[in-house]
Amino acid sequence: MGRPERPLDGSTGPIAAFAHDLRVLRNRAGNPSYRELARTALFAPSVLSSAASGHRLPTLAVTLAFVSACGGDRAVWERRWRSVAGQPGTCAETREDRAAETPPDGAHATASGVVRLARPAQLPMGSRIFVGRERDLADAAEMIGASGPVKVPLLVSGPIGVGKTAFALRLAEEVAADFPDGQLYADLGDSGSGGRSANGIVRGFLRALGVPAHLVPDDPMQRVGLYRSLLAERRLFVLLTGVRDEGQVRPLLGQAPHSQVVVTSRARLLGLEDTNRIELDTFSRKESLALIGRIAGPGRVRAEHDATDTIAELCGDLPLAVNIVGRKIAARPEWAIAYTAGQLADRERLMDNLCVGDVNVRDRFSAAYDHLSPTEREAIQHFGQSGAGWTTSIGVAAAMGIMIETADELLESVVDAGLLQRANVAGRYAVSRLVSAFAAERQREPSPLAAAVSMAGRRTRKNAFESLRHEAVRTLPGGSSEG
Repeated sequence: MGRPERPLDGSTGPIAAFAHDLRVLRNRAGNPSYRELARTALFAPSVLSSAASGHRLPTLAVTLAFVSACGGDRAVWERRWRSVAGQPGTCAETREDRAAETPPDGAHATASGVVRLARPAQLPMGSRIFVGRERDLADAAEMIGASGPVKVPLLVSGPIGVGKTAFALRLAEEVAADFPDGQLYADLGDSGSGGRSANGIVRGFLRALGVPAHLVPDDPMQRVGLYRSLLAERRLFVLLTGVRDEGQVRPLLGQAPHSQVVVTSRARLLGLEDTNRIELDTFSRKESLALIGRIAGPGRVRAEHDATDTIAELCGDLPLAVNIVGRKIAARPEWAIAYTAGQLADRERLMDNLCVGDVNVRDRFSAAYDHLSPTEREAIQHFGQSGAGWTTSIGVAAAMGIMIETADELLESVVDAGLLQRANVAGRYAVSRLVSAFAAERQREPSPLAAAVSMAGRRTRKNAFESLRHEAVRTLPGGSSEG
């Protein structure tokens, strides 16, 4: 516990009264230590302690940082500071005072003395050819703008390739004016099977928000607490993409009255309470045609409307697939759109054709498939066998020889993996043409066990042949095993 502060008589002058009331404000905030205040105010503890000492009037920058850290009204305190500063007998700060009160890296004092903290702008570039989603965007913006004591996190979920991140980035553009203190971004699924750790992300966020390295707590819980405090203090838009489960994202949520956290995930993350939700579906046919038109040119779409419509159908109106095919059409203006439609009609080569540059549908599906259990993979391969556009728990149970309840849980897990959707009919699940084609590919692949047995057999035969050859050569007159 720190040393008690010297008693202060607020009636001895305006500076003493000002310092006395700063102490009262700190008391009402729960009497945090000056070291704790420093983590939010971004000034050294000694500077904040001096501000409430009554020896001299602190600078406006320090005053406002002190007040903000204690939850006070900055505008009221700025007016009061200017009133006190204008009174006779108030000492102006010296050059040494200003040097001691210089905010740490990431914060800048303006000529007026108001501190402007680091304003992160971490969001990646959104798509300039974004189409559709008007109703979903309006619903999401309404949820974010709803009044309440705290901003409720928003979860954007949906199957693989449906455009969750693109949607969230467009949403960020539309509500940017409500979050002037900046934007934070982290992809929680971009580093190995476990994704990025919350502690590592929090450390990066704190540095982006201007907290100097020596003020970032070593203890993970304190680090998360400081991040949540800054989230509560500022007006930030935080986008967390690629979330696999609730445990990944829960530490990054907090009681934030002004900051908005948006999460994207293939899973519905039903364990998260008090969460607003937007579930994205595949495009309508009109939206698919509009996207191809934006990429390849509306004139080409009008000239070959039926072929373009066929392409959208073969892509299952999945935004990722439609975008890829649109770019391939745009890259070959001499080709008829009908030619591309003919290529996509070959189910066995469908995955090969849904690729442009380093973007392809197969890799997205494979990443999800590789995280499934063996039983879930078997269910996926069943989709490839049947080739139907839908399945049910009863059908999967019969095909795999398992209980219906087990099959239902299995299909729900595949939904959360982003490879299956619920159909409009109760009890049915929609299997897209793309997932069906991918599943058929996986079914044609030999199992790892079969491949291992086959390889072992070839190796045994080769070793036996080599032994016989060496023995034959050795027994010949003048023979040698070399050569």
